[in-house]
Amino acid sequence: MNIVRPALVAVLCVGAAGTASAQALTGDWLTENGERVTIAPCGNGYCSVVATGTYQGQRIAEVAGTGPEYPGTITDPSAGKTYKGSMTVRGTQLDLKGCLMGMFCKTVQSWRRP
Repeated sequence: MNIVRPALVAVLCVGAAGTASAQALTGDWLTENGERVTIAPCGNGYCSVVATGTYQGQRIAEVAGTGPEYPGTITDPSAGKTYKGSMTVRGTQLDLKGCLMGMFCKTVQSWRRP
């Protein structure tokens, strides 16, 4: 019985950490140009949709994972092109990284909490 209790505590802690990380990703973010983007659960991961501005209503990312890095696809709404990429939560900052040809990756924007 003493062995079961630590194992159960470890499982519960890992589950809570995944939930806390997802909560850090979900919600509203402000882009570099001041537009608001909302990230919410969708399918097996998370989707981001532009809430204000020129591209309002457009989905610009689909990512999955448990954080702090969430790999998936990132869409440039001005060009209408979708790239492999990721979102990485760093406290109150969210970095979007896009990859060209699947290997040349760089941070393309950093968002912040409103």
